[in-house]
Amino acid sequence: MRADNRTQKSVKKKKRKKKRYLLKFAIIVAACVALHFVLHIDYFTIAGITVAGNEEISDEEIKKLSKIEVGENIFDAHPMFAQKRIKENLYIEDVDVKRMLPNRIEIVVDERSGKAQLMSGKEFVIIDEEGKVLEIAKEEQQVTVIADVEAKKAKPDKDVEVREKDEDAYNKALSLINAADAGDLYFKKIVIQGNAVTAYIYDTLLCEGKYADIMKCIESGALKATVFDLYQKDKEKGVINIGSNNYCSFTPKK
Repeated sequence: MRADNRTQKSVKKKKRKKKRYLLKFAIIVAACVALHFVLHIDYFTIAGITVAGNEEISDEEIKKLSKIEVGENIFDAHPMFAQKRIKENLYIEDVDVKRMLPNRIEIVVDERSGKAQLMSGKEFVIIDEEGKVLEIAKEEQQVTVIADVEAKKAKPDKDVEVREKDEDAYNKALSLINAADAGDLYFKKIVIQGNAVTAYIYDTLLCEGKYADIMKCIESGALKATVFDLYQKDKEKGVINIGSNNYCSFTPKK
C-alpha cells in the first residue's frame, strides 16, 4: 500500500509540474504576442528618415541604399543590415544608423571624396586622395582632371594603376591635388611634363612653374593669396608664373 501511495503521489507531482510548465509556456507565448502587437501599433510607424554628414551622395540615394521606408514599423528596420547596404557605395567610408524612438530613423555618414579623375579608354576613373578607385563614370565629374595620364587598370575599391611612363606625372599631380585641398585651393586640370607643371584654376586662369616651386607656393599659402588678390580685382584671365622663393607674378590675357 505504501508503495502504491508513493507511486500515486509521484504521478500527481509530475502532472502538477507539467501543468505549471504548460501554464508558464502559455504565459510566455501570450506575452510575446502582446508585445508584438504593442510594438506594431501606429505609434512606432516610421514618420521620417534624416541623413547627415553627406556631401557627395544625396539624401535620397542614401535612403534608397538603406532600404528603410517611411511607413514601416521602426522595429522591422534593422540598423546593422541598413549600414551594410549603405556601405556598398564606395563613397561611404563609415555609417551609423539609429532608431530614434518612437518613429524616426537617423543616418549619419562619413564620406570619401573624389579628388581626381583620369581616363581609361572613354571612361573617367574617379579616385580619392590615396588613389583608390571610387567610381568608373561615363561622363566627366567635377573633380580635378589629371591630363595625359591614362589608367592601365582600374577596379572599384582598388588602387588605380597607370602606365609606367605616366607614373611620375601621376604621383606629382596627386601630391599637388592633396596639397591644394589642404590649402583650400582647387585645380580644374593639371598637366605635367617632366618637372614643368601647368595647373588650371579656371579655364582662363592658370599657373605655370616647376613642380617643387608650385608645391612650396601652395604649402606656404602664397598661391592662395595671389589667387584671392586676383579674384578681388576681378581678374580671371591670364597666367600666374611661379618661381623659387614663393615668387608669383601675373601676366594678364585678353
